Amino acid sequence: MTRPQRRRRRSSGGIAAGPAAGPLPVPGNRGLANIHYMDTPTLARASTGTRKLRVGVGQLASGMYVVELDRPWLDTPFLLEGFLVDSPIELETLRRYCRYVYVDPDRSDPTLARRIRDAELADAPLVASPRRSETTVRLELPKRSGEARQERRASPAPKARADARVSSETRERFRRFVRATAVAGESLQAPAGVLGRTAGWLRRWMAADDRDPVAWQQRSLQAVHDLLPPGTRVVRHPDPQPFAEAMPAARAAIARAGHATEALYEAVRDGRDAPVGPLHESVTLLVAAMIANPDAPAWAARVGGAASRDTRHALTVALHLLAVGRSIGLDRETLRALATIGLLADAGKARLPRALLEKPGMLSASEHTIVKEHVRLGLEAVERSGPLAAEVRAGVAQHHERLDGSGYPKGLQGEEISFWGRLAAIADSFAALVSPRPYAEALAPQEAMMSLYEWAGNSFDEALVEQFVQAIGIFPVGSIVELSSGEIAVVIGHNRIRRLEPRVLAISDAAREPLGAPVPRELPSLHRGSPPDALRVARGLPASAFDLGRIDLTAFMPGRDVA
Repeated sequence: MTRPQRRRRRSSGGIAAGPAAGPLPVPGNRGLANIHYMDTPTLARASTGTRKLRVGVGQLASGMYVVELDRPWLDTPFLLEGFLVDSPIELETLRRYCRYVYVDPDRSDPTLARRIRDAELADAPLVASPRRSETTVRLELPKRSGEARQERRASPAPKARADARVSSETRERFRRFVRATAVAGESLQAPAGVLGRTAGWLRRWMAADDRDPVAWQQRSLQAVHDLLPPGTRVVRHPDPQPFAEAMPAARAAIARAGHATEALYEAVRDGRDAPVGPLHESVTLLVAAMIANPDAPAWAARVGGAASRDTRHALTVALHLLAVGRSIGLDRETLRALATIGLLADAGKARLPRALLEKPGMLSASEHTIVKEHVRLGLEAVERSGPLAAEVRAGVAQHHERLDGSGYPKGLQGEEISFWGRLAAIADSFAALVSPRPYAEALAPQEAMMSLYEWAGNSFDEALVEQFVQAIGIFPVGSIVELSSGEIAVVIGHNRIRRLEPRVLAISDAAREPLGAPVPRELPSLHRGSPPDALRVARGLPASAFDLGRIDLTAFMPGRDVA
């Protein structure tokens, strides 16, 4: 069975396949009705047979099997996909980090079945948990033995965690917003050609009428502008340059930024003064490349980006921040600040033990506390070379803060978190969700987007999540998709005229066999009456679904001789 086929049968983002477990519905079918999000006990059984009931943390008890949380697993010490609660320490940790969790009654203690059913939560609003202090996580998990511990550690290769399911309410909000942004992009007073970037198969999902989609977009954009610090300039950037013309500068910018970030991280790791000068110079090039054509630097990073995981993540976060900043009309100086935040946010991780960062199992409370120190360590290391701009410092310091106070290092809440910290949190989380890591499987981009929507309002700012979706698209440049023909393709750009149909390169045939050379595929403009066999995107795939290293993409890298 191929990797994409396995992915269809198991969805970690809460999307349950239809009865045939085949591709997601494509335009021309009323596909939205055929996509299930497990929002009731009846629909709460995924293709693996797992049943999930939502239980408030106050009702949790030892012997319950927790399969999902109400927030990113990355924000907690629990890094495995599912575990049996079998100690007071785990109960206390869950209560400190979460408001509710999802419990599998079939894998829980059978004597608790009735209690779990009685404790299942209705859809009523939940009371936010109190702010956590730093001392609440300085707990040492005792060593345990017994059947429960043996059950958890039975597998020599623990399953990578999945992320929170997406509720039906979130699905509906997401569907309606995508519909609104798909029909009204050009009318906004924002940079042209960067709104409504979604794939063709989403367009025909949008069956329900929205009373005023233009007003919806304007409200979302205005809500983000209201978050900007006083005096922030909003501009209209020029139309993007042709892709081929923009690629040489984009490739050079990515190369410079990658080298500068690698050098800075190495200096931080070795305890030397961080060379921030070259990094600032590379940021200027990145900003210019993003303004010239937002697709070009994203593609350059995908094809010829950095070698190390840390630098790839930093570049990805920086590019996402720049894409959003360009989309909402921030000027060059503000874009420079955003790119710098992305490149510096995780610099402090260079000071942490690699084994700890790549641990495949659950972190102990003390280990989680050490990981959280990377924020302080990074700021201290970088600022030995001179103080950072206020907005850059805020973004780096707050990129793990969450609106409900569940983040770190200070547990800030709501208005205490700056625009810079709020946006950096979204970009950093999304980049992590779509990237393979030792303790987590990669999500397809649209699954990660749905997760962001699920956490919006609690962890993340909802208006910023909406603008993030518009700026980078459900299928970002460089992401892997499955076409209705069965071919696997990679997205290389977004069509400014037909913004719902990305530009793609087929990299496999319908049998998933790699092609000798990638082939451009033209996705036709879809509309009512389009032939049922019209080529379109059937689904997005996680980064691990296809090894791009087997495909020579350099022919689609204009300017590849640029140093």
